[in-house]
Amino acid sequence: MDKHMKSFLHRFTTRRFLLLALPLAIGLTLFFPAVASAHAILLRSNPAADSVLSIAPQQVHMWFSEALNPAFSTAVVINAQNKRVDNQDAHVSPNDSTEMDLTLQSNLPPAVYIVVYRTDSAVDGHILRGSFIFSIAGPNGTVPTLNPGSNPGANVLGGGNPTSASSGQLDGPTFFNLVMVTLVELGAVFWVGAQLWTNFVLSFSAEKHAAEKPVNERVQQRFERRFSLSTLVVLLLANVGVLVGQALNLAGGNFGSALAPSLLAELATSGRFGTYWLVRESIIIVAIMLALYMLLSKQRPRLVNTLLPLANLLLGSALFIAITMSGHAAAVSANIVGYAIVVDWLHLLAAALWVGGMLYIATTYLPVLRRRPIAEQARSLTTVLPYFSPLAIAGVLIMAVTGPFNATFHLTSWVQFLTTAYGRTLLVKILLVGGLLLTSAYHVGLLRPRVKKEYKKYSYMAERLKAAQALEAADQNRTPRLAAQQASTTTTEPGHATKLIAQQVKLRDGRLTKKTRRLSTVLRWEPLLGVGVLVCVGLLNVFGGTLLPTSPAQQQQQQTGTKPQPFTASVRTTDNKFTATLTVNPNRFGTNVFTVSVVDTSTGKAETNIGVSLYTTMLDMDMGTDTVNLLSDGKGHFSASGDLAMAGDWQIRIQIRTPDNTLHEAKVKLVTPF
Repeated sequence: MDKHMKSFLHRFTTRRFLLLALPLAIGLTLFFPAVASAHAILLRSNPAADSVLSIAPQQVHMWFSEALNPAFSTAVVINAQNKRVDNQDAHVSPNDSTEMDLTLQSNLPPAVYIVVYRTDSAVDGHILRGSFIFSIAGPNGTVPTLNPGSNPGANVLGGGNPTSASSGQLDGPTFFNLVMVTLVELGAVFWVGAQLWTNFVLSFSAEKHAAEKPVNERVQQRFERRFSLSTLVVLLLANVGVLVGQALNLAGGNFGSALAPSLLAELATSGRFGTYWLVRESIIIVAIMLALYMLLSKQRPRLVNTLLPLANLLLGSALFIAITMSGHAAAVSANIVGYAIVVDWLHLLAAALWVGGMLYIATTYLPVLRRRPIAEQARSLTTVLPYFSPLAIAGVLIMAVTGPFNATFHLTSWVQFLTTAYGRTLLVKILLVGGLLLTSAYHVGLLRPRVKKEYKKYSYMAERLKAAQALEAADQNRTPRLAAQQASTTTTEPGHATKLIAQQVKLRDGRLTKKTRRLSTVLRWEPLLGVGVLVCVGLLNVFGGTLLPTSPAQQQQQQTGTKPQPFTASVRTTDNKFTATLTVNPNRFGTNVFTVSVVDTSTGKAETNIGVSLYTTMLDMDMGTDTVNLLSDGKGHFSASGDLAMAGDWQIRIQIRTPDNTLHEAKVKLVTPF
């Protein structure tokens, strides 16, 4: 009965796991249909952005694209002098989790007011800071404006970090996040890769080749005793580090505030991020309990030995799902979020199949082989590794398919591969994957066949030597007279043929040793490329879609510590009738003054009898398009205040309307730092 049960469970585990895992991932994705866009983005407000009011409002209402986490979503309202004019009562509406409200002080005077908000999405845990302005007109109808170059509200609610978010450089908190995210990815990929090796490689090869069973058992024991528990403990602590990193985002990079138990507890128990973070921790704790049992129990029932690999494999699959559901795959627009989550889960599975398997070879399999004779090493390498090849090929194929999908979810154009730090990181990852492909092709297509061929030659000569030595030993047991008769009929001295064969065996042994060690060396160092790939994955997760190119103004700011310079660009309309010069001052996250000067291209004269409007669109994220209507100064210059809700790549469409109601348009792209 046990034998049949073991056979059934073994076939179920190894041959059907991948077919079950994919529908499981898709099913769990569809089970959570509430996933929405990348951040809780402001959709509308009352007062509306850039509105001019004749009567001071009593409240500010804001509606966002996702449900808000009340614990960390807040807002303030300030005037041009950075003084708060709200009653410090910002809260998420109890009747609508996408609405945030706050009240204002009574009888606000005519002025420009800035609403600065911070949202913590209850869906994906991502934090977004943004702002918009509204104005209260004077009794005579005059509209107040901000002083040129002023940027009130820039450092409200934690402000931003231009170094890490805009230039791609790593400050302390961002580096901490990178290390924690990378450790989680690396630990999960290695541990799941080990489970795949146990179920697909060691079991299959031992079943088909009985001579490999003792070595395979030692390999499995080495992982259980040295790596399984330690990897899971590191994974548990790194996952706590991910929570601390999330707290750092809320605390503006202050480690002391981020480590406050109340803040960490609130993060872990609120919102979707907290839910899946707890799921991740729970899965890891269960896996640790199993690892402790496997480490402490010397004699286990056969059925338990059969079930444990299956249990660990299912835990690994669930861990990947939890990582995916609380990661950046869930931070895409609603129409592709289901595909993004499945693709990201498959990408993790591919990494475990390929990179995790290589890490297992280097840390667990090769050290066990090193203690064996060279002939046994060669036999095992040429017998066991072919069972790993299908896993690695599957990983390569899945990664080749899912990689471009991951790129399209976060990059809007091919140019961003070179112009954004996110794109450059992704490009480095692609190059590292290419290096892995070449290295794998080298040892699979060249080194391993050579070792296999040399092992066959060595085995053949070793068998001949064994037969010759047996024959020689038999000759020594014959009668002296019969030995003398045989010696008189041979032309060579006794043992000469055996010596020649022994020399051939020694020669083959030397060649086999050289080729086997070369293959082992490549297998030992190849995982470093895989670790590099996972570091790039960590970078992409830490910075997400906010890795932006460093503009000249940002470079000057980083080098001299000066304020960002206003952005200026001149473009012609698509019909070449007008030349428009756009200035964005100070070109930072938050409120800016937009100025457009228009001249007739044919005459070079300034145009005054026209209307000018701007349409701002965030390119890194789907945030819709805002409109800024500019006011003329009568001298060909048109200006107004408007908001750039977050740092990143922006497109500004300039629309010029002539008296005959003809529209003339031009587009400008710019990068806005924090």
